[in-house]
Amino acid sequence: MDNGKDPLWFRLGISALLMGLFLEWLMPLQPLDVLSVSREWFGVMYVFTGALLLLGAFCLRLPLLGPLYLFCTLAFWAVVIARSGEPFDPVSSLSLLRQDVELLASTGSFGALSQDARMLVLMIGWALLVYSVQSLALLRSSVLLFAGATLLYLFCLETLLSLSVYGDIIKTSALVLLLQGMVHLSRLRESGPVFRIPKPEYGRWGLSLAAVVLFVVAVSWLAGSLAQPKAAAAFSLQQAADRLANWVKTGYGAGEAAAVTGYNLSGEEEEMGLPLQQSSRVYFTAQTPFPTYWRGETFSEYNGRKWSEVQSDVKTGYAPGTIPEQTDKLAPEQRTITQKITFEQPLRQSFPLFGGGRVAEIVDMQLSPDGAALPAAIERNVDAGTVRVMLDGGQPQIEGYTVKVAVPDPNPERLKQESGADPLHVRERYLQLPEELPQRVKDLAAEITKGAGNRYDRVYAVLIYLKEHESYSLDTKVPPAGKDFVDDFLFATHAGYCNHFSTAMAVLLRSEGIPARYVKGFAPGKQEAGKSGTYLITEGDAHAWVEVYFPESGWIPFDPTPGIALTGGSTKPASSFHAAATGGDFLKNVAGYALLGFRLTLQLVLEHKLAFAIGTVLTGALALAILGLLPWLGLLPLWLQLYVTRRHFPGRNELLKSANPVWKALTRRFGAAPAGCTAREYIRSLPVEKEEIRKMLYDFAADWEMIAYDEGPMKRSRCVAFLRRCFRISKKVA
Repeated sequence: MDNGKDPLWFRLGISALLMGLFLEWLMPLQPLDVLSVSREWFGVMYVFTGALLLLGAFCLRLPLLGPLYLFCTLAFWAVVIARSGEPFDPVSSLSLLRQDVELLASTGSFGALSQDARMLVLMIGWALLVYSVQSLALLRSSVLLFAGATLLYLFCLETLLSLSVYGDIIKTSALVLLLQGMVHLSRLRESGPVFRIPKPEYGRWGLSLAAVVLFVVAVSWLAGSLAQPKAAAAFSLQQAADRLANWVKTGYGAGEAAAVTGYNLSGEEEEMGLPLQQSSRVYFTAQTPFPTYWRGETFSEYNGRKWSEVQSDVKTGYAPGTIPEQTDKLAPEQRTITQKITFEQPLRQSFPLFGGGRVAEIVDMQLSPDGAALPAAIERNVDAGTVRVMLDGGQPQIEGYTVKVAVPDPNPERLKQESGADPLHVRERYLQLPEELPQRVKDLAAEITKGAGNRYDRVYAVLIYLKEHESYSLDTKVPPAGKDFVDDFLFATHAGYCNHFSTAMAVLLRSEGIPARYVKGFAPGKQEAGKSGTYLITEGDAHAWVEVYFPESGWIPFDPTPGIALTGGSTKPASSFHAAATGGDFLKNVAGYALLGFRLTLQLVLEHKLAFAIGTVLTGALALAILGLLPWLGLLPLWLQLYVTRRHFPGRNELLKSANPVWKALTRRFGAAPAGCTAREYIRSLPVEKEEIRKMLYDFAADWEMIAYDEGPMKRSRCVAFLRRCFRISKKVA
């Protein structure tokens, strides 16, 4: 920086106000209990920001300011490490950074960096942001870009995350008004000799400005107090994500949503009934002796709108290895097969193990990118017979795995002969129905199963009824508020896809005292051409079906969706687990993928927590700052000459070079100047209608002739005005 015209105390005042804006980016995050770092980190960042702004207020030249910034950043980085409980050793820290750089160069993955390296990158980015914003304020008298970004950031916290930041918005508005008033005075001073400001006027201006802003803030605060806003709801990132997702799903508040096929790994089930759009993107490739359904998760609780699972008997462990609870409960008729799954895109978040039955053993897992074996933490839901791989932030991605699964035997003749009572824990968990379930649903179940002599015949009767009496359709709607999903499907719409058919079958069976549960996963997929035993499973194969309990055989799968059989591939689109806004087939698909990306991004943010969240905020803010500097990039070579490599200002050759873009723009727009025509004559001959541009061109021509004919050095303020005029003219004329 090189600005010596404003008094130092005035520049310090502007920097202090900028400090207030930077604090508004950090302070709202401090009380959140989802952050994984020490609260003391915020205190270090406050002091770090103040130190950077103090250095910048002296407007030192970049060759001197750069090393000071670097030293300050490294010093506070060392403080952060020391406060984390680890002794700071410069030699070991530099060695660790060198290893991180080599690892980054070899893998290309920032996720492989150590926590210390990530913190250093974060602090360097923050230092660059502070420098950019302060440079704009002190050198360009521009603060509106960063001020607007700060207010937008606070409004997002208020609107999307339900944080109470009303007071922060008032304070930020006051800081913005003060900053704008102070830089306006600086801008007047730079305009030319007419506006030379005596130093005492700075104080009078500042006091008057503070009084006006204080009055405006007091009135605003009083109006807000009289309005008595409601207390903000408890903060939850997941609630914020759901709120934003619902807003997108409903067409940004404008109408019905559409769903895109795929498997939801977030663990939060949505209300069923959204219209469906199919995705054909390959999700994973499977090697299996014969085609099977790919069972993922089961659900036991139905509330009339959606399903959920009770985590009552969850055990933790590690893979690879056998699953004792699974192998102990294998029926004699079940056989075990080995299946291998390879994901099209490696997974970096927790996911269920997909398999053709109950997972009996995890043979291995593959770590991306080199495919090495990986021990992983797992959760086993004993009653549900499902296994979930648990991945935390910073862990490697999973490329695939190999499992041994116990495939059930759905032989009708054997199932018809089964008898006996259901265990108590099965009845308590898998006969649940909402109290508000309409009686006509239960009456229909009794009517359908009337005359059936055994459990299998009753199950089959319900399955056939749904296939024959209800139609398959992707053009569906979420039932009206307060209306049961199954009741709406069976008695109102009579149309739906696998979610509708499977939920209806489970509810009808439970109404007749038959334990049943809702299952989601994938249909068998399609065999890859020329490869026996290899199947491609797409997001469009995401599917839902039902498992029914038989006292001797355990859980047996049934699929009531028309056009799909448990022994073959799917012929229709499957279940909807990702939602997006409506608006034409193409736009619906694009919006569906956009929401999928949002969910995956949010999951990544939740995993990396503070470092990722603040890094994203800093990246966005830095991008805004860079956008604000873009109009001045054309003057970057001259700026470097003036403030880095030169001791005297200005230079005749540099000023003439800065005028070249103007002459090129005028030539492209109006044609070249005639032979023998002077610069002033050429300018006066141009058909320019706007008085503002015509006056700038006349002033430009006068200054250019003075410089070109070496009529004597111009004052610094006139040179600066000439440079700015060159940029404005070339931009407007082009």
